[in-house]
Amino acid sequence: MRPPSRVSTPPDPLLGTQLGEFVIQERIGAGGMGVVYRAVHPLIGKQVAIKVMRIEMVSQQQVQRLLVEARAVNAVRHPGIIDIFGFGTLPDERPYVIMELLQGRSLSDFVRSKRPMDLESVVWVMDQMLSALGAAHRAGVVHRDLKPPNVFIVETPSTPAAVKLVDFGIAKLMESRDKPLTADDMVIGTPEFMAPEQIRGDTVGPATDLYAAGVLMFQLLTGVRPFQGESVQVMFAHLEQSPPLPSSRLPGLPHDVDALVLQLLAKSPASRPPSAEAVREQLKRIPLRAQPRAPSLTKTEVPLPAADNSHTPSTQEALKAIRQPPGIGWALLGTLVLLSVGAGVVRFRSVPPIVEEKLQTPPVQPVLDAGSMDPKEPEPKPPEPTPPEPKPPEPSAPLPAPKFSQQKKDLRQRIQRLRTELLRRSASKPEAAALKARLLNLERSIKYASTAKDYAAARAALDDWEDDLDQQFLPR
Repeated sequence: MRPPSRVSTPPDPLLGTQLGEFVIQERIGAGGMGVVYRAVHPLIGKQVAIKVMRIEMVSQQQVQRLLVEARAVNAVRHPGIIDIFGFGTLPDERPYVIMELLQGRSLSDFVRSKRPMDLESVVWVMDQMLSALGAAHRAGVVHRDLKPPNVFIVETPSTPAAVKLVDFGIAKLMESRDKPLTADDMVIGTPEFMAPEQIRGDTVGPATDLYAAGVLMFQLLTGVRPFQGESVQVMFAHLEQSPPLPSSRLPGLPHDVDALVLQLLAKSPASRPPSAEAVREQLKRIPLRAQPRAPSLTKTEVPLPAADNSHTPSTQEALKAIRQPPGIGWALLGTLVLLSVGAGVVRFRSVPPIVEEKLQTPPVQPVLDAGSMDPKEPEPKPPEPTPPEPKPPEPSAPLPAPKFSQQKKDLRQRIQRLRTELLRRSASKPEAAALKARLLNLERSIKYASTAKDYAAARAALDDWEDDLDQQFLPR
């Protein structure tokens, strides 16, 4: 009997071909948009990476997007941004870019384990990344997709470790007057790292990148992102929910860390730091046990970031709904939230009351225990009684409402007293910034309190805040 023949994958037709001055040697990565190859100059031996767009992705819009990436990178000219020095088109009309070949690994490898990175390494990564980001902003370029796969830590035997920003494919030239390169139904960015103004479809700017930097810093510090769940839920959280303190996930972090992350994650772009350089200055004030240092690395050649599957149809539709005026769009969004969490029910206070009524489900009737039913001696089935008249639905929590309303008022008055006391004790001392930021975050969180447990947690948090105030500023 003849053994079955093995099905072999056809060889990549680009291997061994020459693009420009370089000969393609091997395929080193692939993603949703394209494939990355390692190529070498046959005379001088210089190695590069060549990114080739997939044939099914080729369109005038996508080709223009790739060209914008090359232009954006060349407009910045900073050692912390990957260098692109060639652009062309294959005979089958697939565009490609020639860029430097990096050795090291992306931040994705560090956050995949969901373990916190030590504070000294977080400060080192953020400082280097913000240096490159600040240069891009000064050149009029907003990255708009800052996330772990696009932050690469480079290390070679002959050079010290350094951070490189990659994938400026959706970068926006702030001064460009060209037409937008994105279709109305295309999601720009990754939901888990998108700023509120980016989700709503408003104008983006440098502050949009700083918000993503805040999400990234939170994840490096704690091992998890500030908001968890399906993409639609996370987008709602970016719009409505106050972020938790990093120290609530990793106790012992300095207050300066909490203050900086909360400022980066402010809902309003105007409330975030004024620039990447301003964030770097705040990083210098964080107390460290040792000098900032690069995280440990394993040398690998640069892979193309994995295909981003977060832009599901429900995410696309949710963004459309968010960007519509209130009304039918919000109803659609409420439906999509239900779909995104399966059988779970999520209620968001920004959804109009009519949607919340639709989300309410009737009480589930208890199911008989199968073990209590004897198949040998079945009980006679009693006649079905006439169903009683349905009772009108009772109003939602009529008794606790006044009590909670008074508690909310009391907590707000207490916050106002504490804010006045902080001002009296600290005057203009810089160490008051962290306490002020924490108090602002607590004030925001009280807005969403709706249960006795929420109010108890808020009171406990204010007690802790007041203890810290007494420790830092003794009463006069």
